[in-house]
Amino acid sequence: MFLIRQARAQDLDALHALAKQTFFINLPPDRDLIGQKIEQSKESFHRLATGKAAAGARGRGSAHGAGIRALTGATDLYLFVLEDVAGRGVIGTSQVVAQMGGEGHPRVFLRMGRMSRRSDTLKLSWEHDIVTLETDNSGPSEVGGLILNNAFRGHAEGLGKFLSSIRFHLIGLFRERFSSTVVAEMLGPIDKNGYNPFFEKFTRHYIPRSFAEVYRFSQTSKEFVTGLLPDGPIDISIMDPDVAHAAGAVGPDTEPARRMLEDLGFRFEGAIDPLDGGPHLSAATSEISLVRETRRVSSVVGGGEGGQRAIVSTLSPMGEFVAVQTRATMQGEAVTLPAEHAALLLDKPLAAGVTPLQAAKPG
Repeated sequence: MFLIRQARAQDLDALHALAKQTFFINLPPDRDLIGQKIEQSKESFHRLATGKAAAGARGRGSAHGAGIRALTGATDLYLFVLEDVAGRGVIGTSQVVAQMGGEGHPRVFLRMGRMSRRSDTLKLSWEHDIVTLETDNSGPSEVGGLILNNAFRGHAEGLGKFLSSIRFHLIGLFRERFSSTVVAEMLGPIDKNGYNPFFEKFTRHYIPRSFAEVYRFSQTSKEFVTGLLPDGPIDISIMDPDVAHAAGAVGPDTEPARRMLEDLGFRFEGAIDPLDGGPHLSAATSEISLVRETRRVSSVVGGGEGGQRAIVSTLSPMGEFVAVQTRATMQGEAVTLPAEHAALLLDKPLAAGVTPLQAAKPG
């Protein structure tokens, strides 16, 4: 059996090992940064239980600190781990940030477009692909950091989908703590050696550092991107063809996560990452099906059989969060699920919730 809970300090080694399995924007293999995320997540879940607002929430604030908080500020960051209770321990992770950036600390991206020119004298015209540097001060919520141990990919219980869905389950339960838009910054194509064609043949012209070094800096600041990339439109059609091919694309390992998000209503509208060229997907929070279908329940009862596939979660008064993927039946304000799954949840929770799921494909 499997459960999802909030990350704890003792998960650091397991999360570091997961981060080394693949290159990932939101969870680099850096013990210090992962440790910062765990601590910020612990504080965030505690605030969730106590009803306290994050100091920098809802775009008010400049109370941004050092390290990872330089980007996420004092807003809430929720870091989940997927645990195999049969003994394999932590085998996956995902995260959601309540508000990414905000006034004074904007999101940074490139907007794809087309430029056309014409000469009547020569009776010639051309149309080229361009990208333009843009910023966003609205502070959307952001989902990311989904990593599943390679040995569990394709599992019959759809563990990748479970890790993805838990983020929208939390948003649906505590809708008031998240923004009206959710974004997902997908990783562009990158090979096993860390080679990314967009970075090497576009970004590196303006930021002459290694890919690994630049991503290390990007975890705590994006100032160097706005400081070094040109302000006006950049013609990428006259560059190496790999640049245009990689712009807005993802690699094979990221394609399943992209499809899951698109199935939920996320769309690509031309915004790409200025470092790796990966697409930034977005959706109105109120239009995400999993968010809309999530509801609070008054109690969780063990002993039921059958029912609809669902995520059921509990949150303790101290901010401990545990969720299971199970078969559940709604009976008024209570949810009934098999006893073995109910036993994994928390006794006397402060809050409990349920999200019905469609049939999960292996992932």
